[in-house]
Amino acid sequence: MKVSLPIVTKNEITNGMHVFETTEREFELDNSLACQIRWEARFPELAKAETFVDYAVRVGKEESKSAAVVLAKMKAVYCLFDTPMSFVHFVKLFDFTRTGYVEELCARLKEIFEILLGSSSEKN
Repeated sequence: MKVSLPIVTKNEITNGMHVFETTEREFELDNSLACQIRWEARFPELAKAETFVDYAVRVGKEESKSAAVVLAKMKAVYCLFDTPMSFVHFVKLFDFTRTGYVEELCARLKEIFEILLGSSSEKN
């Protein structure tokens, strides 16, 4: 299944004007057991404390749009994508300083967690 996220394509000052542009980027959502493998490889310290599903359930319930909560959700979402890019490179695709953009990003993350947690509860 593919999901789209708004990514930043331009965020710069040009001729004294702030130019901010976004586009949609599709990512292939992989909620197989491979998520747990990526979780353990990418975030070993977090994986010692809880499984990918436990972490996703916990952070997926958070309603805050604070940078810490969004970043926690991004860690889970990052593990849903089988991508060679580093986590730092992944989060650089997004902007956490523009309110309207963060609201849109959070709405998309909420949709992803609804898909993930909905399929998770179906399996149990």
